[in-house]
Amino acid sequence: MSSNRRILPLQSSSSQSSSSNPVETSPDAGQNGNVNGMLTSSGSGESGDSGSRDEHSRKRRTPGLVAAIACTECRRARQKPHTKIHKESLLKEIHNLRRDNTRLRTENQQAEGAANDLEHKNRGLLEIYDWQRTILDTIGSNGHDREIIKRLRAGETTKTIAEWLGEQRPIQHNLHVVPDGSHGLLDIVHAFEEQLRRDDGQGVGRESDTLQFGWTAVSSSQTLLGHLFDLYFTWVHPVHMLFSEKDFRDSYTNHNATYCSSALVNAICAMACHLMDPNDDTAGDVDVDTLTTGFMNQARQEVKPQNYMHLTSVQALAVMYLADLSSGKARSATGYLRASVEFLKAAELDGQSAQAREISLWGIQTLNTSSTGITYQKLYAPELPHMAKFRHVDLHNHHSVWQEYRSIGDQRYLPVRPSHAVLTACHQAGLFRIIHESLNLYCGLRGLVRADAVLALYRRYMDWEEDLPFILKAIGDEAQPLPHILLLHVQFHVAVVQHLTPLLQSNLFDGPNLDELRRLVVKHAQEGIVILEHMHQLYTGRFLMPLLSFCTIHLGDPLVRYSPDDPPAANVVEFCLGLLQQASPGFPINGPLQELFRRTAVECGASLPPNVEQLTGQLGNYGMDDILDACTRLDYKQPVDQSVRHVDENIADDWPSKWEQIVDGPERPQSPDSTRKASPSEKHLRIESLLKR
Repeated sequence: MSSNRRILPLQSSSSQSSSSNPVETSPDAGQNGNVNGMLTSSGSGESGDSGSRDEHSRKRRTPGLVAAIACTECRRARQKPHTKIHKESLLKEIHNLRRDNTRLRTENQQAEGAANDLEHKNRGLLEIYDWQRTILDTIGSNGHDREIIKRLRAGETTKTIAEWLGEQRPIQHNLHVVPDGSHGLLDIVHAFEEQLRRDDGQGVGRESDTLQFGWTAVSSSQTLLGHLFDLYFTWVHPVHMLFSEKDFRDSYTNHNATYCSSALVNAICAMACHLMDPNDDTAGDVDVDTLTTGFMNQARQEVKPQNYMHLTSVQALAVMYLADLSSGKARSATGYLRASVEFLKAAELDGQSAQAREISLWGIQTLNTSSTGITYQKLYAPELPHMAKFRHVDLHNHHSVWQEYRSIGDQRYLPVRPSHAVLTACHQAGLFRIIHESLNLYCGLRGLVRADAVLALYRRYMDWEEDLPFILKAIGDEAQPLPHILLLHVQFHVAVVQHLTPLLQSNLFDGPNLDELRRLVVKHAQEGIVILEHMHQLYTGRFLMPLLSFCTIHLGDPLVRYSPDDPPAANVVEFCLGLLQQASPGFPINGPLQELFRRTAVECGASLPPNVEQLTGQLGNYGMDDILDACTRLDYKQPVDQSVRHVDENIADDWPSKWEQIVDGPERPQSPDSTRKASPSEKHLRIESLLKR
C-alpha cells in the first residue's frame, strides 16, 4: 500500500452526480480505489453492511493522515514536516496562558487587599463620625462644654473625648450656641469660645484667660507642636537649660500660665524649627523658613511691656536669643539676651517654685557668660550669685529621660536613657562661674593680671574637672556618653584654651615657660577636638548649637596655629569645616564662621582639603554685615591686644614659683560627688583617629 495515500471524502450519491462539487482524490486513487480497506462507492450502503463500516472507521489512522472531514488548516498541520512547528506554537500559547493566569491572580489579590484597606478605612471614618457626633450633640446641651474645649485644645483625640463623655452623667445647661448638622466641629468650637468670652465678660485682657484656647496662632497642629517640643527638649534644653522642662510641660498641658506663656511657646517652636529637616513635611505645605518666621514674629508680639517682669517673658527672651543667633542675626539676638539678663534681676516669680526660678537664674546667667566669652565682649551682667549652685534643686530625684529624637516615630523604637540633664546643668553653672571670673580678670576689673590670679583660676578649672561625678566624667567609648555631657567637656577645654591664650600671645614669656604654655594650650585643644569627633561619631553634628560651633573653631585655631603637624593641620581644617557644614542646613550662622576659619587656615599656611568647596558652599561670598551678624565683631579670634594691656609686665618672673605653689601644691581632698576616679581612658579620650590619621 502506498505510504502517501490520502483518504477520499465520503460522498453521497447525490453529491457524486453534482458537477459543482468535484471530488478530491489522491494521486493513486484511480489505481487501487481501495483506501485503508475501504472502497469508495456512489451508493449509500451498497459496498457493505454498517457493521463493517463501523469497524473500519474505528481503526487507528497512521501518522500523517487526517480525517476526511478535517479543515484545510488542520490537514496542513497534520502533515509530518509541520508537526514540530505546530507543537512549539502550542507550547508557547500554553506558556502565555499560564503567565496571564499568574498576572490575573496577582491583580486579583491586590484588588482584594485594596478592598480590605478601603473597608478598614471606612470603618475608621464611621467611628470618627460617631465620636464627633457625640461631641457635637453634647456641646450646647450638656454641662461639659468647657471641658470638651479644653481637651480639644490639649490635642486629645475625638475618641478619647467621646469615651470620656460616655462615662459622665449628662447635666442640662443652657447655652446660646446650639449645634446643627451643617456646622463642623471647628465652627462649633470657635463659636463656643466667643460665647464663653461674652458670657464671662473676660475679653482678651489677661493671658491666662485666653491661653486655654491655644498657645500659638501659627499652627494648630498638635503633631507639629509635639514634634518641635521633642526636638527642642532633646537637643537644646540639655545644653541651655533656661527653665524647668517638667513644670513647663505640665503648665502647657493644663493650660496654666504659671510656667508657660504664649511668648515662650512660640520662642521654643522658632528655635526648634532650626532643628527640622528642610524637607520635613510635618507642617504640610508650609516650609520651615516660613514657620520659623511666623513663630518668631508671634513671640515678639507676645512679649509686651506689662509682661516684661514675668519670669516666663524673661525665659522667652533668652530662647529668642538662641533662635535669632541660629538664623545668623547675632546683632539683634544680643539685644534679646541683654533684656533677659536685665529683667532677670527684678523678675516676678508669678507663683513659680524656688527650684524652677533657680534653674532659670543659673541657666540664663550661664548663657550670657557663654555668649560673651565666645564672642569676646565685655560682660553685660550683674555679678553671678554667690550662693551655692542649685541649692533648691534635688539633683538626684530628677527622673528625666533622653532619646536620640530626630523625626516623628522615633519614640516607638529608640532606647530610653536617664538624661542627667539637671546634673549636667548644675556642673555647667559651676564651670561658667569660673569662666565669668576669668573674663573679668582679663577685662581689668581685678586690676593687673598677675601670675597668682591666672594660676588660681587655672587650678579651679582642674579641680572642677576632677570633682565631676563619675556619670559626667566617663566619656570613653565604653561609656556611650550623652551629647550634652560630651559638649560640657568641650566647653571646659575651650575655657582653658581661652584662659591661657592671652599669655601665650603676650610676648612676655620665653624659653621653658613659653613652651609649657604652648603645650597646655595645644593639649586642651587636641582633647576638645577629639571629644567633638567622638560626639560626631556617636550622634551627629546636625544639631550642634551655634555657641558650640564657635567652640569648634576656637579649638581648631590653636592646632592650626601652634601644632600644624600633630595633628596634621589639613585634617583639622577638614574636620572643623565638615562639622560646621553638617549643621548649616538649620544654622545659617555657620557659613560666615566657615569663611573666617578658612581665612585662618590660609593665614597659617595650612593646606585646604581638596573638597573645600563641597564642605563650605559659598565661601568668599560673605560680606561685612554677614560677619557682624555671626560674631557681632569682624573676627572670631580673641582680641589679645585688649587683654594683654592688663597683664603685669613681670608675670613671667613670678610664673615658676607661683606654678609650684598653686598648681603643684598639696593634693586637695577628693570631692564627695566624685564616687571614684576615672581611668585614664575614661578621663581623657586618647588622641587617635582624627589626630593620627
